[in-house]
Amino acid sequence: MKIRDSEDVRYLLKKTGRRLNPNQRLVVLLYASSEQRPDGGVMEKASDLAETLGMTPAAFSRTRKELAAEGWLEAVENFGRVKIYRLAPAITKDRAGGHLRVVGS
Repeated sequence: MKIRDSEDVRYLLKKTGRRLNPNQRLVVLLYASSEQRPDGGVMEKASDLAETLGMTPAAFSRTRKELAAEGWLEAVENFGRVKIYRLAPAITKDRAGGHLRVVGS
C-alpha cells in the first residue's frame, strides 16, 4: 500500500484519528509514503526513518512495536535480528477496492 495522492493521505488521517497517538500516526503515514517492495515491505533503515520524523531511534522502535502489537504494521521478513515491516493489509479493508492504489498502477 502506497500513498499516491492527497485523498490517500486524508483517508489514512481519518482512519488513524482517535485510534492512534500522534507519533503512531506519523509512523503509519511514513510507511505508507515510503518506497516499498512488491510485498509492501519498507527496506529503509529504522534509524533513517526515525530521523525523517525527528524521533530518536528508541522512540521510533517503541512506536513501531506498539503499532505491530495493535495490528497496524506487520513484519514480512527477517534478516537476522532486523525485521522488515509493512502496513497491515487490514488497514484498508474498508477502502474502495480494499486497498490504497498499488504502486505503478
